[in-house]
Amino acid sequence: MTFAWRAAGMNYLQYSSIAARALRRVAKSELQPEIAKRQGMGIKAAKWENGKSGLPTPVSTIETRPRAEN
Repeated sequence: MTFAWRAAGMNYLQYSSIAARALRRVAKSELQPEIAKRQGMGIKAAKWENGKSGLPTPVSTIETRPRAEN
């Protein structure tokens, strides 16, 4: 069984980003201020070397990776 988002050629982060955007659009007007507070969150990544973490840096975009051929 393949998930619909995987069959569409997306990774999970792309799928969840689209779903969140759709949810924000249809939310009730009284919830919009609360949703706007959470909209600015992002992802940070750190490179690990010799068992120690480097400085976390913001990830500006969700990069796509080539699909694995089965």
